[in-house]
Amino acid sequence: MRKALILGTGAAQVDAIHYLRNAGWWVIGCSYLRDGPGLSLVHEFRQINITDVPALEGLARSEGVELVYSVGSDLAMPAVARVATALGLRRFISPAQADLTQNKVSLRDHLRSHHISPVSYRQLRRRADATGWDHFPAIVKPADSQGQRGVGRADSMGELLACLKPALAASRCATAIVEELLDGPEVSANVFVVGGKIVVNELSDRLVVTDFPGGIPRGHVLPAQSGSETVLAEARELAERCVRALGIENGPVYLQMKLTRCGPRIIEITPRLDGCHIWRLILEARGIDLLAASFQLLAGEPLRALDGPRRADDLSLHFFLQTPGEPSSRAPHQPPRAALYNEFYLQEGDIVAAVNGHLEKVGYFLLREPACASR
Repeated sequence: MRKALILGTGAAQVDAIHYLRNAGWWVIGCSYLRDGPGLSLVHEFRQINITDVPALEGLARSEGVELVYSVGSDLAMPAVARVATALGLRRFISPAQADLTQNKVSLRDHLRSHHISPVSYRQLRRRADATGWDHFPAIVKPADSQGQRGVGRADSMGELLACLKPALAASRCATAIVEELLDGPEVSANVFVVGGKIVVNELSDRLVVTDFPGGIPRGHVLPAQSGSETVLAEARELAERCVRALGIENGPVYLQMKLTRCGPRIIEITPRLDGCHIWRLILEARGIDLLAASFQLLAGEPLRALDGPRRADDLSLHFFLQTPGEPSSRAPHQPPRAALYNEFYLQEGDIVAAVNGHLEKVGYFLLREPACASR
């Protein structure tokens, strides 16, 4: 039986673990904590930090692993690229590409050098680095974190400096970035590349919780409806320009954008499957399976997941959200009877772990009524 190594055992990895098990793989999962919905699904678990490349490489070699991947985790991408490279396994990006896209300052520098998505920003390592910044409102983020950790909004210099401490604390390289706060509807682009050719470029509206910094997602609508056809076409073109500028030849790329008055602007780019199950939304709405396509490419198998009959259905995805630290309860999160699919991450009574520290995803459902998602 072929062996796969999945970095992480959180909710984002459950889809991957299910797919690999159903495809006949022996799945080894690893995390620095013996925790998460994926823990009971993997064949084996090893308590290894997903950033510990030497330990991961040693495990992969000793087990004869033939595939290494992680879904929805920016943190894991450099390790995935390095372990796959060391073992001569198929990978979607190089270590250099992983490092570039995992650091928000480096990514902004790269986009600016290619004249893509102009946004005012600055690297911050200490309070003095903020001197002279005058683009308010602004957003302050850790340079190398994800999941809205350490993110804050600043409407003045005083608020910027107050946001800086938690942003630096959440950064593994003690670096933050301040950016002008982009205004406008938010969209996600799920792009898939095969042999340097973009074969999928799907836009969806990204619905966020108001009054929380960093854009905590509450759902997605496919197709995107928040802009005119002209603006959405510009967003698709922007996604393609970014993929080409990053030199990504194969695999999934996930982008978040704001449709501003000056045109679409990039918020985030990551060369991986998203962690919001949009692959399932696209599968139900379009008939193409980006999750299966990713693993078929990594396994060197015939790419059949994109060959299905294309559909053009309108669907939406909605998250169940709960405050961290509380016991999980399904009672207030009953999916509608018309739901096409629903899933809960936790068992009843499990404590909701803190990721962004504000509201955490505890499950989701799909609905063939996208118009209601924006209400």
